[in-house]
Amino acid sequence: MASSDKHIHEVRELNGHTCDVYYQDFDASLSFVVPIYNAAYTLEWALGSLFAQSCDGGVEIVCVDDASTDDSREIIERFARDPRVTIVSHRENAGYGAAMNDGIAVARGTWIGILEPDDYILPGMAAKLMDAAENHACDIVKTPYVREVREHGTLRGDAPKEHLQCSYRYRIHPRTEVFTITDPGVVHILRHHPSIWSAIYRKGFLEDNGIRFHEYPGAGWADNEFFYDTLLRGRIVYVDEPFYVYREETRQEAAAFERKNKTLPFDRWQSMADIIELLGITDEGVLKSHISKGFTYFNGQYESNGDDPEVIEAANAMFDRMDPALVASEVKLNPAIKERFAERRGVKVKNSRLRFGLSLASEFVYRARANGLDYAVRCTKEYL
Repeated sequence: MASSDKHIHEVRELNGHTCDVYYQDFDASLSFVVPIYNAAYTLEWALGSLFAQSCDGGVEIVCVDDASTDDSREIIERFARDPRVTIVSHRENAGYGAAMNDGIAVARGTWIGILEPDDYILPGMAAKLMDAAENHACDIVKTPYVREVREHGTLRGDAPKEHLQCSYRYRIHPRTEVFTITDPGVVHILRHHPSIWSAIYRKGFLEDNGIRFHEYPGAGWADNEFFYDTLLRGRIVYVDEPFYVYREETRQEAAAFERKNKTLPFDRWQSMADIIELLGITDEGVLKSHISKGFTYFNGQYESNGDDPEVIEAANAMFDRMDPALVASEVKLNPAIKERFAERRGVKVKNSRLRFGLSLASEFVYRARANGLDYAVRCTKEYL
């Protein structure tokens, strides 16, 4: 890093990694951790969106450079002239989970936010979420997010095709201001993408519960266990206003990943099932949400890989861990998939096509409200 009398440089051992840490004297109540590996194309936009944030107590930006080989480090150092920026530099690439763990370890804020370097956040996120955190005895402040969808061949950061509301906006209706995931009206948060970044977390809550990211190589699907570990343990406040803009993979990019990582979604599903068992959770809503997630993983892998033996073996191991009674009572599951499950388990599963049709109609109404009639029609055609 370019020398500066203002910067303090320390070599620290963080979670088994030797890291160079650069920082200036600065107090913060909220620290955003940004795990960075070869993200130069979108990084300036991402960091710029953080510089637009403010809240009482200050916002720290913890950039974890996971041994990038592109221009990411140059961009980070340019932003690091500002005392709000702390740099954690890995000497060797360690992966997304390790970058997040090391960033959280050095963060000075009492609350932790996450920004992935190919995404960005909208003005007001820090102030709105910290206001909720300071006025409630909670561990997590959760929000919906905006889905940025691109055409095939369009790079992340280039002109998007459309912006959509995520699949749980307008759907979370907590009985009280502070809730847990087993309270009525909130479990829908678990059913969809593990949106760990559309939230802030109390650092003491993470430390007291030993919640860390699993340190897998690379970045693929490294957030699933953290998603469950936090939401299944924490006291949550929900703010139904989106601030985080998630730049999605195109379907072609997702399919390429699925072909390369045939069993990875099932491995993550099993790890999340382990967390449910470890915590002794028997709530039907949570269990059915996890089942639904498993069938979503199967649909994606089967669409990309067909009857590949590795996929089928991993899917069957997942099916063996599901309760047939809960599968039968999940009306939103496609009857064809239920039949495959029943065949594998050698059981009869109630499979009402009428109830499934009614659930599709209900979903159509929700999608039309959230993202317009055209989107609802497109989704229904794809689902059928």
